[in-house]
Parts: sequence; C-alpha cells; structure tokens
Amino acid sequence: MSRTIRAASEMQGHLRSYTLPESPWDRIAVGHPGSILLLRLLPLILVAITLPIAFISPVMTTYANYALVLLPAFTAFANGPIATGAATLVAIALISAGEFALGWLPHPQSAWSDMSAVIVIGVLCTGLAWFRNRIISRLLDMTLVAETAQLAIMPELPGRIGGMKVATIYRTAEGSPSLIGGDFFDIQDTDFGLRAVIGDVQGHDLSTVSLTEGLLGTFRERALDDPDLVTLVAHLERRVRLDNRDRDEWGQTFATAAVLEVSPAHNRLRTVLCGHATPLVVRSFAYSVGGKPLPPLGLADFGIQGPAQVREIELAPGDLIVLYTDGLVEARNAAGQQFPLVELLNAHAAAGIRDPSKLRARLLSDFLSGGYSRDDDLTLIAIQIPEATAP
Repeated sequence: MSRTIRAASEMQGHLRSYTLPESPWDRIAVGHPGSILLLRLLPLILVAITLPIAFISPVMTTYANYALVLLPAFTAFANGPIATGAATLVAIALISAGEFALGWLPHPQSAWSDMSAVIVIGVLCTGLAWFRNRIISRLLDMTLVAETAQLAIMPELPGRIGGMKVATIYRTAEGSPSLIGGDFFDIQDTDFGLRAVIGDVQGHDLSTVSLTEGLLGTFRERALDDPDLVTLVAHLERRVRLDNRDRDEWGQTFATAAVLEVSPAHNRLRTVLCGHATPLVVRSFAYSVGGKPLPPLGLADFGIQGPAQVREIELAPGDLIVLYTDGLVEARNAAGQQFPLVELLNAHAAAGIRDPSKLRARLLSDFLSGGYSRDDDLTLIAIQIPEATAP
C-alpha cells in the first residue's frame, strides 16, 4: 500500500481528519507532534552543537556563550516549568565549570559574575512557563467542552444504518477553529425508509453553527413523522425563515439542501433538491438522479403543500448513493483543475470498489495525492444498497 493511501486510510472517517501541513512552520502551528518535539529539543541541540565547536574553533566561543546564557529562555519557548528549571540548572553547571569560574572547562569563557544574570533569567522563564501552562490548560478545557458540544450536534454516524452500509467525510474549512461548520448532514432510519439530508449553510465560520444545529434538529424530529419529503422540506424551509425573522435585509441567510428517501424495500429512491448539488447513483457508472431544484432554503415561497418536485428512480442491489457539497468538487489543484468526483467514481466502480468505507479511503487518497486545496467546508456521504442474497 502506498504511503498516501495508507495515510488516507488511517484518517478518521468523520471529524478532525486534516491533511498534514506542508511547511515546517505550518506543522508547528497546528501542533504536529514531530515538529513540536523538535522545537522542544532545539535549545539542547543548539548548546550540544555550539559548545563542542567552541573547543575546536575559538571564533565560536562567543556564540556558545550566548546559547548557554539564553538556554532557559529558549527552553521556556516550547516547554513547561520543569524542563525550563532543568535547563537553568544545566546552564548554571556549565557556567560554574567555565574558564573564569571553576576553570574545569576552557569554554565557555564564563565567570561567577555571569551567574546572577542566568539565575534571574532562569527563574523568570520558569515562572512564565508555569503561567503559560496554566493558561493553555484552561484553554484546552474550554476547547474540550466546545468540541463535545459540537459533536453532540453532529455525532459520527455508525457504519450501518437501516441495513445499508454508510461512510461519511466531513471537513470544516481549512483554518477553521471549530469541528462544525456550514455543512450539515444526517441519516435517519424511519418507518418510511432511510431518510438523509445534506446541505450547506451560507458561510463556513462559527456564525453558521446556530442554523446548522436548527436544521439538523428539525430534520431529526420531522423525518420520523412527516409522511413525505415535500412536508419534510417545508419544515426545513420554515426553520430557516424563523432564523431570519430577527435579521435585517442584509443579514438574511439561506441554506442549500438535498433530501432523499430510500424505500423500506430498498428499491426506490426519492429526492428533493433545494439549490443543492445533484446526488449521484453509482452502478456501472455514476449518474445524476436529482430533478429540477427548488430555490435554497430560506428563499423559497412555499408552505406545507408547496410545489416541491420529487424525483423518483428505481434502485438495484449494490447501488451506491453519493451525496456531496460544493466544497469537494470546487477544490482545485496547482494546475487549477477541480476535483473530478464523477470521473473518479467511475474509475473506482470499474475497479470493483463498491464498499463505502473503501470508497471513502480511495477518494481521500485521490484528494491528497492530487494536491487539491479548498477554502470551504467539505462533506461526502456514501450509502450502499444491500447486495442481493442468493436464494
């Protein structure tokens, strides 16, 4: 298995699955473990390199002295109070052994008069490291609470719902501090069959979370009771209008959505589109199954008995249903090419890849190896109709 495919397969299927940053500074900024470890060890590496060189080349003596005196400050940059205190003791020991102190080492050329400055710097840096750790600990606690609340809004779906295999990909916009963005989706097993929704609220920052939560709550409640998709979509429309009720003309928001229903017998698919990308059915090849879309939620003027257009098609055993948001297909590589979802689905179908989890791993691998980048939320759902059983 190639490195790219293996990395993609090891990524989580749902939330917090981000590609490895390309530059070293980006890796440090996002807390990549290998980069942070290197940053923490860098002060000791610096001293370990400069001191031996100072024995060989006296020209390096001054630089070695600077590295030694500033060792506590360098250590406190990315370490806690214990490591910073230990670095201070190391600096004191080496200064004490210097040429003009105890005289055990010809380098560093340090004297007892240097000791007070190093002790003051070390104590201050140790205190700052302790204070910073307290702040970081508090921020981590707050982040954990926020992420727990967000995961309660959009929990990870099981791998099988209503007898059908399911796999999902959900990514907030790159650089987003939240787990939940403008995209939303959910799947419910109901008396009317399996019902799913996927959508995209205008924007992709924290301001979209409120409407995202409202739409998901409405879908989860009404999907169990509404007898048809027209009524269900009308309730989603009403939810967006309620959210817009206290907004001025320029603050109005909207959301695109695709709502679908797989019959209990797994042989019929019904879809309603509200300004959203058309779902795909993958059999021997991928083809669109949506009808004429309605305006996005919040912009339509229809009620419970509105003119929603329901597209209905027959399903076959083993069919794959793929829903996605524009963040996936609008991602571009260095050549400016968009992510070729349909072409890749056709290629993977021809290769016999029909399991949703395997398809998800392949698409993630395609995205990473193709060098595609995006500035929007990204969501994909793959649902497989059960294979026919032998008589």
